[in-house]
Amino acid sequence: MGERDELTSRLQVLSEEEATQTALFQQVAAARYGLGVTDMKALSILLREGPQTAGALLARLHVTSGAVTGVVDRLSAAGLARREHDPSDRRRVLVSVVPEGLAEREDVYAGIGQAFQELYAGYTLDELRFLARHLERAVEITTEQTAIVAGRD
Repeated sequence: MGERDELTSRLQVLSEEEATQTALFQQVAAARYGLGVTDMKALSILLREGPQTAGALLARLHVTSGAVTGVVDRLSAAGLARREHDPSDRRRVLVSVVPEGLAEREDVYAGIGQAFQELYAGYTLDELRFLARHLERAVEITTEQTAIVAGRD
């Protein structure tokens, strides 16, 4: 086995380990909020992309309509999200983050965020550009593969 084969094999194993550790971190972080991982993923989407309809969340999370209703209900009950009428179409309901609800809670992501900032501080600009390109493509591949697997029902 050549060095390239060894490195690509190692990258595959490390990617799988990183995905597992990320999933475990997400599970522990969600539990600290008294929520499930899917609830936290919905919250993450709302924080990153702004208010969403339940249908948009359903499509992004790959869950049923009943499941997305449960997610929104749990986030609302926890004081982290609210339903509100879309100002441009009063028939539509949007789910949005309640910033005050987040501010009242421990930021369970602060430590890992700081650790990654310290990691990135040790990289050159070219290395950071490479990592950004790699992660962008990794997200695209994972999104594509998630859609393929989800469509196999």
